[in-house]
Amino acid sequence: MAKSIVKEENGRFELTETLPDSQFYNKDLAPVPFAKRTWGYYEYIAIWVGMSVCVPTWMLGASMVDAGFNWAIVIGTIALGQIIVLIPMVLNSFAGAKYGIPFPVFLRSAFGIYGANIPALLRAVVAIGWFGIQTMVMAFAIDGILVELSPTGYGAMTGTIPFFNLNAHTVISFLLSWIMTVVICYYSSPKKSAPGVKWLNDLSAPLLLLIGIGLLWWGYSNAGGWGPILNQPTTASMAIWPAFLTAMVAYWATLAINISDLTRFAKNQKVQYIGQTLGMPTTMTLYSFIGVAVTSASVVIFGSAIWDPVALMIKTGSVFFIYVGLIFVILATLTTNIAANMVAPINDVMHVYPKKLNWEVTTIIISLIGILMQPWRFLADPNAYIWTWLLGYGAFLGPVAGVVIADFWLIRKQTIKLDDIYKNNGYYDFKKTANPIMTVLLLICAGLIVYFSTKGLILGTGWPSWITTAVLILGVLGSIYLGYSKTHGVNMVGAVSLFLGIVVSMGLPLLVPAAGMWTWFIGLFISLILYYVLYPAWYAKDFSPVPK
Repeated sequence: MAKSIVKEENGRFELTETLPDSQFYNKDLAPVPFAKRTWGYYEYIAIWVGMSVCVPTWMLGASMVDAGFNWAIVIGTIALGQIIVLIPMVLNSFAGAKYGIPFPVFLRSAFGIYGANIPALLRAVVAIGWFGIQTMVMAFAIDGILVELSPTGYGAMTGTIPFFNLNAHTVISFLLSWIMTVVICYYSSPKKSAPGVKWLNDLSAPLLLLIGIGLLWWGYSNAGGWGPILNQPTTASMAIWPAFLTAMVAYWATLAINISDLTRFAKNQKVQYIGQTLGMPTTMTLYSFIGVAVTSASVVIFGSAIWDPVALMIKTGSVFFIYVGLIFVILATLTTNIAANMVAPINDVMHVYPKKLNWEVTTIIISLIGILMQPWRFLADPNAYIWTWLLGYGAFLGPVAGVVIADFWLIRKQTIKLDDIYKNNGYYDFKKTANPIMTVLLLICAGLIVYFSTKGLILGTGWPSWITTAVLILGVLGSIYLGYSKTHGVNMVGAVSLFLGIVVSMGLPLLVPAAGMWTWFIGLFISLILYYVLYPAWYAKDFSPVPK
């Protein structure tokens, strides 16, 4: 009997040997050794403070206030959304802390060693889009500050740059923002316990909270109260409220599925789930309230609502506040962008070809694709941000979460065969030929995806839509091919459940328009139920649901 290379200690597992001959293994995707699982309570609270305290969170309530909701409904909706998304987030976090594995490796249990690339790349597309959006947010803020400090120098570079269709000084600010993010991420490889991510969040969390509380005190004292926005009654119809709740859930639906990318560094389960529970919903709700309250005060002080915190600091005319704004936006955006929007797609894209792609090379690839996503297009239109971006990607991230939760918690009973998950011809190869019904269902899904793309239902139009549609179609065709080939490596039930969940959540709004406000929820529940029902029916006779 071969000696096991899996070691267990206090409910955690690691590999005692490397697997250099495996095409599914490299040092960045390998389980984090016990000695490098060093993140405790503070790190998980700090990382959520760092990720939550950013300009988009500050402005999160803006769309609801502008739509006609009062501040109490706005903050309550944000809080409820965070509590809802915390549930799948904590459920998906356990595998990372238990086995030390990143998200795309975790996906192999539900989708197969090759099939895992399908949801991994879908998650990567969304993360790359968010990377571009956050980088652009930081760029606009840096640009406003530098133009204010040097209006006749920096601000005079007004020529329009093709592709960006932005002023030259704004493009330069974007490149500065882009370089700062990429450099820190480049030197934050998992095999080094992600030192840049840990250091940046540990440093930034207290400073960002102090700046936010300081602005709250400044607004209240200078306005002599909270201002008119906090007295604004609700004029909007509650019929549109579900769309905003889904958008608040979708805001962190990305990390809800790939949170194992961060929890793999946890000292134990307790520190990560308690740290996240304390850090995420509280910080998101508090900072959203600060944003609404300070904006309300700005109406009294300046005569109009200023939702952008950096624009507000510039408006004060104080050089001190302008520099504070510069520090705020750099720290706030970097902490969010690296932990939430770079770690995931680097792991996901690297997973496609682990023997050739490493952390450093993939960082550069991801950052270049982020420019192609043209993030300034989403930021130019608040409606596009909510209805096209947040609700759009919720339609395919909800189904990913549904399949993963059903697989790990309901089918596998929280068990992964750690050495096999890096091997060909093992448990996760799923060597059983697909049946014709599955093939027909997947082909129907492919046809519907193409149709939805022509209707602008897949992240609107342009690069984001083209890239996402291509990943979806390649995922369907790849699943069918692997299902019939000798290679295998795909869990057909996972693929069918995923794509049916996607097309139902995208297509149902065409028949029932109100369903368009519940895309994430619909996709999650459809895929979860399908997987739970279909897996035992198709695979139970050939594979033990709980790997031995």
